[in-house]
Amino acid sequence: MDIFEDPSLKLKLHGTLKTRRSSEIKASPLSVGFETLDRELFKPDKCYDLVAEAGAKWARCQTGWNRCETKKGVYDFAWLDEVVDQLLKRGVQPWFNLGYGNILYMPDAPDAAAVGCSPTCYGEAGLTAWKNFVTALAKHFRGRVDRWEIWNEPNIDCFWRPSTASGENYAELVAFTAPLIKAVDPKNLTAGCCAGIDCNFILNALKAGIGAHLDCYCIHPYGSIPEKDYFADVANLRRLFRLHAPHVKLWQGECGYPSQTYGHHDAWMGLYHADETTQAKFVARRLVMDRMAGHELVSYFHISDLMEKVYRQAGGEARPPVMLGLTHGLEYTPKRSFAAYKFLATLFDADCVADDLHCHVTIENYSLRQSGALPPLAIVAGSFVRQGYPLHAYYYPEDLQRQWPGLNKVTLSGLQETEKPLANPVLVDCLRGRVFAATDWKDGGSHWAVNGLPLTDYPLLLTDANAIEVLP
Repeated sequence: MDIFEDPSLKLKLHGTLKTRRSSEIKASPLSVGFETLDRELFKPDKCYDLVAEAGAKWARCQTGWNRCETKKGVYDFAWLDEVVDQLLKRGVQPWFNLGYGNILYMPDAPDAAAVGCSPTCYGEAGLTAWKNFVTALAKHFRGRVDRWEIWNEPNIDCFWRPSTASGENYAELVAFTAPLIKAVDPKNLTAGCCAGIDCNFILNALKAGIGAHLDCYCIHPYGSIPEKDYFADVANLRRLFRLHAPHVKLWQGECGYPSQTYGHHDAWMGLYHADETTQAKFVARRLVMDRMAGHELVSYFHISDLMEKVYRQAGGEARPPVMLGLTHGLEYTPKRSFAAYKFLATLFDADCVADDLHCHVTIENYSLRQSGALPPLAIVAGSFVRQGYPLHAYYYPEDLQRQWPGLNKVTLSGLQETEKPLANPVLVDCLRGRVFAATDWKDGGSHWAVNGLPLTDYPLLLTDANAIEVLP
C-alpha cells in the first residue's frame, strides 16, 4: 500500500517537483559513476544524455592506461577525449580515477586490462612507464579535468597485485603520482580512496606521509543498510585527518545497490528481496545521508548496469554482471532509482547546505508495548537550508528488503531560525517527485509544528513551497 493514500494524513497533493538538467544547475556536489571505460563494460554514447537528464554535475571516469597505451610509448586519448568533451558539453564535469595497470609492462597480469596491478610492484620499468603515462594524460586534459583520484580501493588485495594491500604501499604510489599531476597544473586536486571507511588503513597511510600529497580523500561505503556505523565512522575519519592532514576534504566517491536479488556480481551483500523500488529508496537514503555528513562530493555507482562485455576483476575470471546502475544495461532505459536521483539532484544542489536546524520528529500513534523502543530512537533526521528556507529530511532506516509499510500521524516541529521562515509547508516525496501541501500546521511565531505526516523507509523532505519549483 502507498502510505500517501492513507486518509488520516493531513496532506493535499500540490503537484510534482520540477526537475532540472545538469546544464540548468549552476553547481552541485552530486556525481554519477562513469567507470569501467577501461574495460568497455557500458556504452558511454548511450549515457551522455541520461547523465544530463539526471542532473548530475560530476562524472567519475576511469582512465584506462591499458586502453590509452596499446603500443609502448604511444598514447591514444581519442576515446577518452570523446567522453570528456561530451560530458562537458552537457554541463557535467568529469573527474578521473587514475588506474589500473598495463599488460605491456605487467606480463603476469591475468587479463589485458591488468586490473589492480600496481606499478610500484614492477620495478623501475613499471614506475617509469606509469610516470610517462600520468604526465602525458595530465598534459592532454589540462584545462578540462582538474580532479584526480589515484588508484581504486587500494586497501583490497585484489586491487593491489601482485603484492599485499597496505596503507604504506598506497602512500608510496600516491607520493610518486601526485607530484606528477601537480607539476602539470598546480590547480589540479589529487585524491586518495579506499573501499568502505577503513580507518586502520588510512591511519597507516597518513603515518607514511600520504596527507602531504592529497587534497581530498574518497570513501566507497557499500552495504545494504547504509546507515550502519556510518556517521560514527565518518566522524572518526574526520578526526584522523584533523590530526594528520587537516587540509584534506572528504568525498563519497562510490556506492551502489542492485535492482535485483540474484544473477549479479554483488552477491556478497546477502540480499533476499532487492528490486527497483528498494534500489530507488537506497539511492535516496544514500544521497541524503551523504549530504548530511557534509561531503564535498557525493557519487553513485553507476549510470548503467555493466553488461556490454564480461565483467572481470583482478583475478581475470569471468564474473556475473554488475547490476547497480540507474539505468538498465544493454537497453539504457531509466530505472526507478534514476527518477529518485533526478529529484534529489534538483533539490540538493549548491543552494542546499547542511545546517544544524532544530527539528523534532514525534510519532503520535506509537506504543512501547506494541513496537518497543526502536522506532522513535532509530529515526534519521537532518536539516538543510535551501535558498534561505529550512529543509528537513527524515526517515526510518529499516532494511529496505522488508518492505516496511510506513506509519501515519507523525508530527515535525522546529524553530523559525532561518532567514526565510517556514510559511507554506510542503512535503516532498523524493521517490516519485510528488509534492504535498500540509493542511494541519501551526505557526507559533518562534516555532512551528506540522501534523498528520507519514514516516517511510526513505527520506521525505519538509520545506517551504517557495524553496522549490512545482509543476501542477
